[in-house]
Amino acid sequence: MRKIFSADYIYVGSEKKDYSILVEDGIIKAIDKRSLIREQFPFVKEERYDGFLYPGFNDAHLHIKEIALLLSSIDATNCKNFNDLKNLIQNSNDEFIYVYNLNFNYLSMDQWKELFNYNKPLFIQSKDEHSVFLNRVAILKNNIEIKEVKGGFLVKDKGKFIGIFKDKAIDLVKSVKERAISKNDIERVERYLLERGITSVTNFDFSVYPLLKEMDENGELRVRVYQGIAKDALKDIIKEGIRTNLCGSKLCFGPVKCFMDGSLGSQTAAMYSVKGFPNSFTMEDMDLKEIIELANRNNIQVAVHAIGDKAVHTVMELFKKFGNKRMRNRIEHLQFINENDLPLLKESTFIASMQPMHAISDAKLVKKLLGNFRYAYAWNTVLNSGKLLAFGSDAPVEDASPLLGIYAANKRLPQNNVPFIPEECISVKQAFDAYTIGSAFASFSENVKGKIENGYLADFVILDRSLFHSNVKDINVVKSIIGGENG
Repeated sequence: MRKIFSADYIYVGSEKKDYSILVEDGIIKAIDKRSLIREQFPFVKEERYDGFLYPGFNDAHLHIKEIALLLSSIDATNCKNFNDLKNLIQNSNDEFIYVYNLNFNYLSMDQWKELFNYNKPLFIQSKDEHSVFLNRVAILKNNIEIKEVKGGFLVKDKGKFIGIFKDKAIDLVKSVKERAISKNDIERVERYLLERGITSVTNFDFSVYPLLKEMDENGELRVRVYQGIAKDALKDIIKEGIRTNLCGSKLCFGPVKCFMDGSLGSQTAAMYSVKGFPNSFTMEDMDLKEIIELANRNNIQVAVHAIGDKAVHTVMELFKKFGNKRMRNRIEHLQFINENDLPLLKESTFIASMQPMHAISDAKLVKKLLGNFRYAYAWNTVLNSGKLLAFGSDAPVEDASPLLGIYAANKRLPQNNVPFIPEECISVKQAFDAYTIGSAFASFSENVKGKIENGYLADFVILDRSLFHSNVKDINVVKSIIGGENG
């Protein structure tokens, strides 16, 4: 089926006025002046839009299941204190209360102890997803065994556990955390993404793969998904002959995901010499070496979560020594780079999968916990080292909006409106490329996504203003189009 898409301006390396795109069966076949396209294809149906048409955004790192759970539960994103949280909890009619996206640092030990004794089952997940709280009633109801776990932490006050599980200790509460979601939940997530101009994603929730596969096989999946693989499933995946970029219709296998450390907010990131942070890892470096070699040997990309400077150093070293450049291995987050590791940053081979909104959200906490840490969320330094940037959101940790992400990358303005390490600002064009070309390359799809070019997928986002000649904060998404169809 043929269709013509026209807009006031179409981005083809630059914004072209009064251009049109001919699409056939979801693929771009011709790009030219509208008058010439209409003359050449007079009987093809045209969709004409006021605004600016760009390649669809590609979020390089998010969590579909976690977004689904957030959209169907209590969202504590805007809670700034204990009273805000209590009001949300007390106004809930649910028998078992689930709360997501809370900044755990807003609560004191005494307030956590009060929640621990709340009279209804209560589950709270931190904004960074590296801490989970269960109160006493929820623990007893679900027969949760409280024990020390390697690579995890149990938060205690004066020797008494107060309900907070961190990193690997969260495995103790999997029976409560891992709730099932439905096709309707996935469709709700897709609407959330399409409203933000996102047509492709890298999803790091592996447990939702069977549902995504079923929807893809039935032609029900709208957003294109590059699916991360759980570390524990790697050997089974290899036995099945699965490799990175093995695709169905809109669902492709992506990288195996590993965690080298925790997070800033939960104070579990592996740092060299910062008080209150561990300098140990959530997995052994030699275990990661074996995974890199095994996965790459079997044509599987490796993506490693590394936030603290010690974790970042170790992963860069391992990729330099044992990674296969052809497999485009990735470091997820790459939030803190030690100044002594700037030469290693240039020498190591990996894609920097980073989330610009984290810098805005974390700026105050970085100052509080780390002081003046120069190479934090260092996008400009990473680009200047010759690395490719692939931007995402880590949604639901942050809002998935690429427009918010582009603004954050360009301005680095937290709530106090004082630029946070302004030396690391990048241009709107560089940020846009990271959400399109960069994310496409990181998912082995640079020959079909990230550009408006003949032979590429007809995945578009239409904005009401120019991305390059407007205040990005004032821009709105008009429509998303996937494969030439309305998103």
